[in-house]
Amino acid sequence: MDLDTSLEELSWIPRPRILALRRLALETVGDLLTHYPRRHEDRREFRGFPREETTVPVCLCGEVVKTRLMRFGGRKIFEAVLEESGAHALSQPLTCRWFNLHYIQKMIATGQRLVVFGRVKRKGPRLLIDHPEFEVIEDDEEILIHFRRITPIYPATEGLSQRVLRGLIFRLLEQVSGASAEVPLPASLSNGEDENALRKIHFPENGEQLRKVRDHLVLGEFFRMQMQIASARAQNSARIGCRHPSRGLLTEQFIAALPFVFTGAQQRVLKEVKHDLQMASPMNRLLQGDVGSGKTVVAIAAMLLAVESGSQAALMAPTQILAEQHYAVLRSWLDPLGIRIALRTGARQEDNAPMPLFAQRLGSAGCQPAVSGSLPDTSTSGIAEPRYHHRRLPHFERPWMKYAITFSTRNRRTLSERARDVVIESIRRWDGRRYELFAACVMPDHVHLLLEPMVERQNESGNSTFFSLSKILHSIKSFTANRINKIEKVNEPVWESESFDRMIRSESDLQEKFEYIMRNPWDAGIAKPTDDYPWVWYPRSKPEEFAASCRERQAGSLRSPTEEAGNKNAPQIIVGTHALLYDNVSFTNLGLAVIDEQHKFGVAQRAKLTSREPAPDVLVMTATPIPRTLTMTIYGDLEISTIEEMPRGRAKIVTHVVTGDKLGEAIVFLREQLRDGRQAYIVYPLIDESEKLEAKAAAKEFETWQERLRPFRCELLHGRIASPDKQSIMQRFRAGETQALISTTVIEVGVDIPNATVMLIENAERFGLSQLHQLRGRIGRGAHTSHCWLVTSDKSTETITKLAVLEKTTNGFEIAEADWELRGPGDLLGTAQSGLPELKLGDLRRDAALMRKARQAALELLENDPGLDGPENQRFRDLIVERQGQTFSHVS
Repeated sequence: MDLDTSLEELSWIPRPRILALRRLALETVGDLLTHYPRRHEDRREFRGFPREETTVPVCLCGEVVKTRLMRFGGRKIFEAVLEESGAHALSQPLTCRWFNLHYIQKMIATGQRLVVFGRVKRKGPRLLIDHPEFEVIEDDEEILIHFRRITPIYPATEGLSQRVLRGLIFRLLEQVSGASAEVPLPASLSNGEDENALRKIHFPENGEQLRKVRDHLVLGEFFRMQMQIASARAQNSARIGCRHPSRGLLTEQFIAALPFVFTGAQQRVLKEVKHDLQMASPMNRLLQGDVGSGKTVVAIAAMLLAVESGSQAALMAPTQILAEQHYAVLRSWLDPLGIRIALRTGARQEDNAPMPLFAQRLGSAGCQPAVSGSLPDTSTSGIAEPRYHHRRLPHFERPWMKYAITFSTRNRRTLSERARDVVIESIRRWDGRRYELFAACVMPDHVHLLLEPMVERQNESGNSTFFSLSKILHSIKSFTANRINKIEKVNEPVWESESFDRMIRSESDLQEKFEYIMRNPWDAGIAKPTDDYPWVWYPRSKPEEFAASCRERQAGSLRSPTEEAGNKNAPQIIVGTHALLYDNVSFTNLGLAVIDEQHKFGVAQRAKLTSREPAPDVLVMTATPIPRTLTMTIYGDLEISTIEEMPRGRAKIVTHVVTGDKLGEAIVFLREQLRDGRQAYIVYPLIDESEKLEAKAAAKEFETWQERLRPFRCELLHGRIASPDKQSIMQRFRAGETQALISTTVIEVGVDIPNATVMLIENAERFGLSQLHQLRGRIGRGAHTSHCWLVTSDKSTETITKLAVLEKTTNGFEIAEADWELRGPGDLLGTAQSGLPELKLGDLRRDAALMRKARQAALELLENDPGLDGPENQRFRDLIVERQGQTFSHVS
């Protein structure tokens, strides 16, 4: 038996246990042995029952002397009274309570010995623990696994108790003697706990051994991560880039014409960027700074350096509103310098002609064409937008809609080439009969489809019934499963359930998904850049012609300097949204790509703009300051520039936290500000009300605000409003024709209206601290003192403590660290999206010092031996895994 052995092969593990383990994603021996304890309890000797409340949870052991079930109205309370061993006249019993958990009474009985873990509180004369973690101690042959030792406590699930998990792991450790799931470490990181580390982390002999072995395993996780990050940096440096030498005359003219002076931090960061632009290897730099610190003006100066060297620059923004604003600012500042600037957004690209990709495609059997300029409007007034759950097909389907769907093989079964032939043939067989097919890709273990269901039948009234997605997918899967099993001479399930990816709502959405499906084999590393992949299909080409055209699109229509010189009207700076990626924007000589608010884009979107050859220099910007530990992890392959200095003369922002019952105070203040000629934002977390979320919605509250603020003009803004209407609404707000904007977070990024001095955010508890800080950054941009009102319906200590951070400080770096402390690394890191290995044991906050040690060791190792050619270093080669199509920082 080794670590790769499937748990199903072990006959002594019952089938129900196997199914429960799967729910925890534990399928092999190695998975189970690296299912590390979330904490340990010292059960060698228990302390006596406390006499007073405890501020932290404690672990206690006692005998159940009484149980009872009580009913209060609709609630049931089960109580178990415990006495400590050796109880005397002064001993006080401990009462454990569970509310509305009727099954607990079936697990606990008088005379049992319990180990309980929880915080003790006093209520009158009684000492209580509500909903403690507990374990019944049974006197059997396994008692020494669970008792009289330092005992592991694991993440568990229904049907898998602590006792069962602990017993399984203990038995596996006995049978897999000497097995190691550890990462090899250089001598500088070894602490002598290499031997039997897996046994020691589960069942340590003492606290000191537990501390040392945990540090050893955490260093292994961090070292693997840092080796991949260091390798990514090296790979980026090895890409072919272009030097951008320039005297900086355009930049000097631009800075001299500004109505303000660069801060010292801005000057330092511009110098760092200029140095990178002049290097042969491509720049890969993150520019972070607080809201209003002047990042954009530094980025413009950098773009002028690229333009002066003869290259193009691109500025990609996450929203239409922000792209329009960047364009207007660039025009006002750079028109006097004679710089040619273009804007490319979805709204500016729309027309009534068929999309170029499908211009030759006929409609659905005489019905509406598959793509006819603009797709149907899915946000018709009075129709609530549906909410779809991941891995579920939509609970209802609309006529003439296009869907992106993915389905995988069972247990990641790999399809042979003949099996893939069967699947692509079956998909094409039903094209034109049950659906219009726009794109298909059969990967070794999953399938992507982009399709529009066709009309199945019409009734006497002329109403059409469309083929359902479930019927379409059943046709494909049942036909292919039978043929694949015959070919491969097995009789096993082939397919898992389908995953509904998205309903296509716009042409840019369709284009984005089409490009993703078409590039998938190359992005995922299944096919080499120079290879064909015959299991992809789209309407306008034969499969064998596809690879070349895909590579051509991926290269990005680069032209030679001669062609560029012949096109004197080509824009020097192109500003846009994701339309820069998908709407046939041709770059003649892209030298610098600036990505604003980079976390708002998907991994593939950022990579598409930056994956050209020769590689452009990349500058990504974020106004959400990044905790220091993260700059060593998911952003570890980037050089970091920080603008920590705010420009002089910024207006003060005062923040008020109020509960919903004091909203009236905020409304009175808001009306006073509007009477003084100021403007306001009123922000909601939702567009429409949700049955599942207790939160107010912008669309429903809009009329209420019109009444509250009459006679001042209010307008509604959210993401489902058509782009031309959004532009008109924002233009009226900028011109001062509208006094209050009732909005969702669509205004979170980049909107700059100096006269807006009040922001009121409803259900503030539903936002993270960093997002609230971003929203607050939309005010305080003029000469007047600004006010931000955070209104919450949640009076819990946790929420009030969180929002109080924003009352105390406007420093984004302090807020980012507080957010990091409150939310934890799970919400902010997202290693599954970053391409980095998962952390099973390490904690980025608690173990920051270990992360620094691992980072230093990895950098020194690859600096001294880049190829890992030394005999003592070849064991580290397996730590560096090339992951085609994945990125570490989400941009490189």
